[in-house]
Amino acid sequence: MVYRLTVHKIDQSCLFDLSWGEGQRLTASVVLPEGLLSLYAAWQRAYLGYYKQALRGRAGGAGQVVAPAIDWHSQLVQAEAGLLSEFHTWLKQGDLYDLRQEVVAAAQAQGVAELFLTCTPLDLARLPWETWELGAPVQIVRSPATIRATTAHRPTGRRSKARVLAILGDETGLNFSGERQTLNAQRRLLEVQYLGWQPGEDPIALKQRVCEAIADPLGWDVLFFAGHSNEAALVGGQVAIAPQTTLTLKDLTPYLQTAQQRGLQFALFNSCSGLDIAQGLINLGLSQVAIMREPIHNEVAQAFLVQLLQRLTQGHNVQEALHGACQSLRAEQSLTYPSAYLVPSLFRHPTSVPYRLEPQGWRSRLRRWRPTGREARIVAALALVSLIPTLPPTEFPVSPQAWLLDRRVLAQAVYRDLTGQLGDDDPSAVVLVQIDGESFRQWDISTYHPINRAMVADIVAALVDRGAAVVGIDYLLDLAQPEQDEQLNRVLTEAIAQQQTWFVFGTVRQNGRWLPPHPNVIDPDRVLLGDAWLPWRRVQPYRPHSDRPGPFSHQLVVAQRLRQRRRTGTLFGPQPTLQGPPLAEQVRRYPQTHELDLSPRATLHPITELSYDAWQHWLQPILDLSLPPERAFTAIPAWSLRQDAAASPDFKDAIVIVAAGGYEAAGLAPDGADNLVPPPALRYWRDRTLHPATHFTGGEAHAYMTHHHLAHRLVIPIPDLWMILLAAVGGKALSLYLGDRPYPRRLVAAGLVAATAGYGLLSLQLYISAGVLLPWLLPSLAVWCYSLPRLRENTDEPR
Repeated sequence: MVYRLTVHKIDQSCLFDLSWGEGQRLTASVVLPEGLLSLYAAWQRAYLGYYKQALRGRAGGAGQVVAPAIDWHSQLVQAEAGLLSEFHTWLKQGDLYDLRQEVVAAAQAQGVAELFLTCTPLDLARLPWETWELGAPVQIVRSPATIRATTAHRPTGRRSKARVLAILGDETGLNFSGERQTLNAQRRLLEVQYLGWQPGEDPIALKQRVCEAIADPLGWDVLFFAGHSNEAALVGGQVAIAPQTTLTLKDLTPYLQTAQQRGLQFALFNSCSGLDIAQGLINLGLSQVAIMREPIHNEVAQAFLVQLLQRLTQGHNVQEALHGACQSLRAEQSLTYPSAYLVPSLFRHPTSVPYRLEPQGWRSRLRRWRPTGREARIVAALALVSLIPTLPPTEFPVSPQAWLLDRRVLAQAVYRDLTGQLGDDDPSAVVLVQIDGESFRQWDISTYHPINRAMVADIVAALVDRGAAVVGIDYLLDLAQPEQDEQLNRVLTEAIAQQQTWFVFGTVRQNGRWLPPHPNVIDPDRVLLGDAWLPWRRVQPYRPHSDRPGPFSHQLVVAQRLRQRRRTGTLFGPQPTLQGPPLAEQVRRYPQTHELDLSPRATLHPITELSYDAWQHWLQPILDLSLPPERAFTAIPAWSLRQDAAASPDFKDAIVIVAAGGYEAAGLAPDGADNLVPPPALRYWRDRTLHPATHFTGGEAHAYMTHHHLAHRLVIPIPDLWMILLAAVGGKALSLYLGDRPYPRRLVAAGLVAATAGYGLLSLQLYISAGVLLPWLLPSLAVWCYSLPRLRENTDEPR
């Protein structure tokens, strides 16, 4: 809980105004003791008397040192005790009880409470408020009365080392070797750049060099100043950068604002009387400033810096380190440096986070890459979306991956169309013979289910007459039709015996067994069986070491390749006959992949098989509907085969598929199960030909798959989850990179937009050129979600 306490002196009283939370407030008015400011003045005289020989603000004496007539050490210790006694007694007054109790109770309940203290006028601010005995859980930090600018919240892990600009000012009567030694000892964590006056340097040139260094485009994490400084209310304080050469905060304002926008987090003025400087810097939007409220002895300043840096390098934040350094001066060096612990103060912007040095080493570098809570939630959400199974709506009502895949293939179809990359494959290599409603009318058949065997026999006979050597029948013929089976059997056996025609029959698993054609139709050992199951928008993979039949389209291509080997004179290899070993066994023993020029992508990938357990289809080829149907296969209605064979095309080099062509009762059940909802890409192509798609049949899917096998056009989708994780790494790298360097926000945003668009175009082209589908949307969202916070905070343009 953050508490804000304003103490304002009005005549002889002080108004204490405590606010916190959502508008809660307590006020109290107490009389300022008449002797408190006098005791402070007495302490200040003793302090200056003791430290007069080497204060940062006055030159040390030369020649022989005369022993002081006054025991300033004793005087200072007594003045300190008197001041603190009166000060603490005043703060323990009953009128302040409610304020104290509210802060202490909150600190005890929550473990710690921050009390931002603002004191006006300046005489009141000089009192040692940090010694207020409220208890360890209450951290007192100062804040000015006027704050016009906001401060940027800079996350940790911005750079491998903190960049420190060390300005060493006028060294007259001082010695900065201690500061240099202390800063150089922390080179492992600090990247220090020193800036100081060189003898003979022009004062104007030096001022310009200091200003330009503060506004360095690479930015600074810490600004350190050592030398003489002083209060100057009208100009916000001043610092001496060379003999008789000073810069005021007013002079430095635009450069300090630029430095703050570029990442400046903490300023340490190891110099004298810095109250005006601290208040002015916080007013400009700097998040935290450490100063000395009084003149500081050269050795005390160096001892304080050693203690502060030791604690910062041990992982403490600035607030903890400054408190620890003051306690060390009080407990361990009070005899040498009495009252020195009362002088340092930390001012913070109320919305800031205490600055902390990032540790080094491989563990710390690894921690820089560790996702924040927000980043982890982003990746988890995107990963969850990517892992929702890609199933059709009938099986999984809400499937973002299915929706995204359809739109991705649609975008690919549009890209193909716009760029004219439609392929040069011969569409006549695959012929789809579609049995449609007109075909039933031509044969005068009114029963659609089951398919009429005599009609199938006529179609097969017509195909064989036209030279078809590989014929796939995408119908289940497992049940007997006594009146019609004999005619179909005669056509099939004659084609096998006389022309060695390859027949592939579709089959499905039912009750644990595969359904072959009925023996009255054809002996199952004389033909090949092909698994006719259609995975949604995917190509069914071939499983070489499985007892299940190969996919229907794969079996057709195997048959066509074996047929071609026979035609080119290679006698070795299986062929259809009415006798001998089962044809399927002969084909299974044949070395298919190498001998038959089949795509290795057609074989089930081990990763794909493992992903099935998680309802995923990683690396399983997709159905490439980005190709227009007329470029993938030739579709003809079955009734056209009743025309004169001489007027019809020759099918001897084609794979012919006989399948349902869209009639209402097509499919395993008489409910039109074979008529699927047309995918967006197919609708796009049909609309281009002015023939709107009303359905997408299983036969068309098998024809597409057969084309993919023949043309080696199996498109492998890279899993979204893989690319999301890769994008998260890239997004984290970009976030760290942007955090280390200031760039115009618009330039970075334009670069991200261009990179996102470029990646999209690259993925569209790789789909065509390499057969690889790179997901675009979810990985791009990951990169943007990582980068947007940096875009909001990392800019060298005024906000």
